[in-house]
Amino acid sequence: MKVEWGSLVRMDYDMLLDSGEQIDSSAVNGPLRIRVGEWRALPGLGEKLVSLDVGDERLIRLPPSEAFGDWDPDAVLTIRETRLVGDVPLEDGMMLRIETSTGFTAVCRAFRITEDRVALDFNHPLAGEPVTLFVRVRKVVPPAGRTAAAVGYRAHSKRVAKVSKWSP
Repeated sequence: MKVEWGSLVRMDYDMLLDSGEQIDSSAVNGPLRIRVGEWRALPGLGEKLVSLDVGDERLIRLPPSEAFGDWDPDAVLTIRETRLVGDVPLEDGMMLRIETSTGFTAVCRAFRITEDRVALDFNHPLAGEPVTLFVRVRKVVPPAGRTAAAVGYRAHSKRVAKVSKWSP
């Protein structure tokens, strides 16, 4: 059965950076399951799967805009460290989980700019990086008339935020 828009696809995969570093794999995390046209994590992947059949293997290269997004300077927030609440000593490059007083949570990377100011980078850690996937289609379930797509959004709050160390 061929993949088409709306199909539910299960596949094995290996994901690599241009350096050759393997950053994800179904051997580690299990098969990937996506609904073509609705999956937002790697927006360009679904289109590249259309017309593949069960058992097909393909090497797929995704530019940053179709992978984890282009690096967006507007997703970097510079604040005074005193606006952060928590007992986590900040270190350059540290991944943090931010929770605002309104309940919004996000993961970011912290960088010290000056003694009392930090930059919080809310871009995906792989934003701006092209990725290459080797995929093998294992199962295809035809579309079931689904039309609703998940919608993602990003919000920033200037209120005091609670900070905790985050590791994937």
